[in-house]
Amino acid sequence: MPVRFDLVNRQPYDQMKKDFVAQFPNAQAVAVNAGVVTAKLQQMASGFVYGDSTVWFDSTKFDALDDLLAENQHANTIIAYTYREELAELKRRYPRAVTLDEPDAIERWNAGKVELLLAHPKSAGHGLNLQHGGSKIIFLSLPWSLELYEQTIGRLHRSGQRHDVWCYVMVANKTVDEKIWAALHDKRAISDIALEALK
Repeated sequence: MPVRFDLVNRQPYDQMKKDFVAQFPNAQAVAVNAGVVTAKLQQMASGFVYGDSTVWFDSTKFDALDDLLAENQHANTIIAYTYREELAELKRRYPRAVTLDEPDAIERWNAGKVELLLAHPKSAGHGLNLQHGGSKIIFLSLPWSLELYEQTIGRLHRSGQRHDVWCYVMVANKTVDEKIWAALHDKRAISDIALEALK
């Protein structure tokens, strides 16, 4: 289910979409083509962009994530991220969060001892059994691959799961997030959205 919100500071996003450039006081981000601008727009829907340096300009998505975790009473949850900077911010906000590559992370998760498990969809694909540690997953940002999206959900939604699985998708309104979500939801070709994001 999508969790929708509006970016508080839309100006850099709109500038990138229009001009393929976003200017900040001490840095700028430039996209050299439509494929790069689409990736930058996805970053910007999360409130940051890689450029001369990493620039944060909006915390709305992470604030909405805080609210969702509180609403779910801090139940054990997998958070799927796409970018390294998203992972860094998750670790800053939630210092007790665990990543899949930590020692015994899967065993601790399945024993119910990990409240937040941070996973990139490429590392949470085929073969991982995570159904015993919780039943909630949040996509902070979406992968561009329907297979990765479905396989990541499939780590919880599998034999042995004793609870209904809740899948949340953080979607910034009027951004590329909506295009990716629609493409995955409608099982359309993901490649179609790169050009649509610029319309």
